[in-house]
Amino acid sequence: MPYKAILLDTCAYLRLARSIHPLIGIPFGDEKNALYLHKNIQRELDRSARLQNSFAWVEQEEYKKERKKIIPLSQAQSAQIELSYDYIWQYQKDFAYSLSREDIYCIATAQVLGVPLVSDDSNLLLTAKAFGIKTMMTLELLKLMVDCDFIEREEVEQIVDYLKYSNDFPPSFNKLYRTLFKNPP
Repeated sequence: MPYKAILLDTCAYLRLARSIHPLIGIPFGDEKNALYLHKNIQRELDRSARLQNSFAWVEQEEYKKERKKIIPLSQAQSAQIELSYDYIWQYQKDFAYSLSREDIYCIATAQVLGVPLVSDDSNLLLTAKAFGIKTMMTLELLKLMVDCDFIEREEVEQIVDYLKYSNDFPPSFNKLYRTLFKNPP
């Protein structure tokens, strides 16, 4: 992998991709971070009528093309992800976290590759933490992107306005925003 990968879950991707385009596989910052998706994110979008209706833009060719930039995996890594998947599935089942198949693949992939995972889903974050995976919330990723001059502060404000409009706030959004950006959203 030529860049330092950061893996996005489905919700993080959907919150960002329309406002920051192109988003996937574009290096930013001195560390050459680049955002990637797991291949199962596309499968989730293909089979979910709810997501297709709520985010009709995902069907546009430019976004479909960009989502083909999935995180590269060797055969050995893919096999290890499958093994990790089973443990993570059982763990989240024991705690009744109700994570999706795609969520678990994102967690397993982040664990095997040792890359951060971006999500705002509290159950996914708790599960990832239990497996020692570095996580970020979407706002933390946005702050990193601003600090690396990948996006402007105005783009963050547009995304925040969209989240307000769609009533799609992750837990503790306002507090985290004030902590990161030093003013209320």
